Amino acid sequence: MTDEQKGYLQALSDLRSWHRWQIGACHGDLRSTQAHEDAIAYLDMLIATKKLHAAQDEDERQRARAANSQTGGPQV
Repeated sequence: MTDEQKGYLQALSDLRSWHRWQIGACHGDLRSTQAHEDAIAYLDMLIATKKLHAAQDEDERQRARAANSQTGGPQV
């Protein structure tokens, strides 16, 4: 995972934590609680998708390195 991808995931995680904290501050306001829970669910989906894409990118980089080492091409 690149530093840029790690930073993006950290930002999403921080935003998710903020929404978690906001749920605690809602004091029983169901509409606000639901809105923050919806945001958390969306962020969970987005984080999972970004992690999958990062893993796929890393797999592609490893394949390119392996192919280039066999052909003598430039390292990626």
